[in-house]
Amino acid sequence: MSAKKRVIRTTALLAGAVGVLLVSAAPASAHMGIELHGGTPTAGSSSSIFLRPGHGCDGDSTNALTVEIPAGVTGAKPQPKAGWKLSETATTITWSGGELADDEFDEFGIRVTWPKLAAGVSSQKFYFKSVQTCNAELKVAVSGKDATITGWLPSYAGQKAALFVDDIPLTAHDVTIGSSGAFTIKTKSAKVPEGSEVTAKINDRLVGTSVAGSDNWIELPVTGSTATLASPAPSVTVIAATTTAAH
Repeated sequence: MSAKKRVIRTTALLAGAVGVLLVSAAPASAHMGIELHGGTPTAGSSSSIFLRPGHGCDGDSTNALTVEIPAGVTGAKPQPKAGWKLSETATTITWSGGELADDEFDEFGIRVTWPKLAAGVSSQKFYFKSVQTCNAELKVAVSGKDATITGWLPSYAGQKAALFVDDIPLTAHDVTIGSSGAFTIKTKSAKVPEGSEVTAKINDRLVGTSVAGSDNWIELPVTGSTATLASPAPSVTVIAATTTAAH
């Protein structure tokens, strides 16, 4: 079964090492990180963090990223990004409608104000729970014995893609992706059984699928959790103002 069909991936990359008291990196297999382009985050002050998806959902492009602002962190201001729509709630920030290819990376910035720490506490870790979503680029419409597959792959406009159903070739020849990134093919519904996954590949590289996917990074350990293979969500360790040198 395709890894895209599993909903939750709990591996993560902890914050990059900036300053001696920041968390160290997690295993290299992780897919989400936080970059800090500046000094050590200090309680009671403001700084910028940058979430960096390492790649998409099991090879597919990232189309949305939602970040939960930790309790106590205030004044969150997201970085606008060309080609992406920004939306916010009281506790979350979402970038959506864009397309970040699996073999590319980008940074999604947030300016925040860190809370003051309790008396006697020298540092505190703040988790940024995140959900990275990869939309289904291919859609299958069935009508009786006929099926229509439409695709939307603007990053690969003008190129040719091979289509598969559960890794079995669907067409004898590759499909040309239009200049807008769209394409449409007709086939028999028997070739696209209900529940199957249609994928598009260019040079054996997955570029689109009919199954939406998401990677979720959660704060662990969670009380009562039995998970043993998961890493925490991306995090930043903030130090008390009295423990850092004046700027």
